[in-house]
Amino acid sequence: MESNLCLGTAQLGNIYGITNKKGKISDNHINKILDSAIKKEITFFDTAHAYGDAEKKIGKYLKNKNINVISKFSTGVKKIFKDNDINILEDNFQQSLKRLNRKYINSYLLHNHNDFKKDNKDLFINWLKGLRDRGLVNRLGVSIYEEKDLEYIPLDEIQVIQLPISIYDQRFMKDSILKKLQDNNISIHVRSIFLQGLLLEESSKWPNFLNKSFINHHINYQNEVTRNNLTLLESATSFIKKLGFAELTLFGVTSISELNCFYKCWNSKKISNVNLDFSLYKWDNINDIDPRKWY
Repeated sequence: MESNLCLGTAQLGNIYGITNKKGKISDNHINKILDSAIKKEITFFDTAHAYGDAEKKIGKYLKNKNINVISKFSTGVKKIFKDNDINILEDNFQQSLKRLNRKYINSYLLHNHNDFKKDNKDLFINWLKGLRDRGLVNRLGVSIYEEKDLEYIPLDEIQVIQLPISIYDQRFMKDSILKKLQDNNISIHVRSIFLQGLLLEESSKWPNFLNKSFINHHINYQNEVTRNNLTLLESATSFIKKLGFAELTLFGVTSISELNCFYKCWNSKKISNVNLDFSLYKWDNINDIDPRKWY
């Protein structure tokens, strides 16, 4: 299965990414990025309540466009779901639809799998299922970070899992995990494919607070990429495109030039012929490959 591209919008509403040197993108440039994406027949857009005003910005521009919106949300619930929590979640969802200028969205994903552990979770799950029953969302899902996150997720109630995969982060590339998701007819959306841009930067430009052994690992990988007459973008993109199990591949940009560069690389014949053994470059130290642990 060849993955479709999905434009992530975290960069459109926030200053996002460890390698982001451009800051927040202007509204005028955002419109140009969205216009360019549409012209390239990229019809999936991933956003979230937490991405600043990204929902409003893409909703304003894409109001009459035939696109598929994926949005993520957090419940804010501490320990137990109550009726008032559901009322708040419903209001938040309706506000998102309004900002997005949509009557419904393709997928609605929970940001934190821990909500499925909380007391009275059936009240929450029934509300989610009600969104589907009312035709307000096509699919329900959850965004995860680690394999253990799957333990408490009711896989029979969701249709989408969003998870991180990159050359350095290959934790989810286990037959047991993929089979479990496939057996439950769950679509896989891959994110963090460039590890917030680190995979595209030379080691000399990496932040000093990162683990020295991780930096040395990147130097070795970088040298191998160069020996194979590749760019870091070509190598990282080749790895992702060859996965074969992702319905969507999420990527983010801060400029039209970045969008054009990635899109050209994604569709180039060169990356189909890359013969690097990517399994040699996976990195298992969770503190290095999970951005939540960098700060």
